[in-house]
Formats: sequence, C-alpha cells, structure tokens
Amino acid sequence: MNELSRIIIERYCMSHKSAKSKRLSYLHELSYDMSAVGTDDDAVFLERAIEREKDPELREALQDLDDFLFGL
Repeated sequence: MNELSRIIIERYCMSHKSAKSKRLSYLHELSYDMSAVGTDDDAVFLERAIEREKDPELREALQDLDDFLFGL
C-alpha cells in the first residue's frame, strides 16, 4: 500500500471523531499487519465509504486501502 495513502487516512482519522473515522482507523492499522484478513463486513464498509467520499484525495487513498486489503 502506498505510504502517502496511509498518511492521508491517518490524518483524516486524527482530525475527525466519528464512527467512520474509528472504522477507518481500524482498517488503517490492519493494513500494517501482513497476515491480517479483513472481513466481508469490512469490505462492504470500505466500498460504501469510497462511493460516498467527496474528497478526491481521500477517495483515492481509500481505494488504495481497499485494493491492498481485499485485492482487485
């Protein structure tokens, strides 16, 4: 996963206090564990977050996270 994407997601999570930011923080941490596997629920959450995101920079970072955790 692109380190810039990790930074963008981490910055978002640190600056927002919401259910979305907590879940993204969990997935962000999951991306550092090479043996970790996300659940189907995590994949659906991330897919919906990507669809709804208006910030193009964050959307691209979330897509990068999705590709890394759940493949293409």
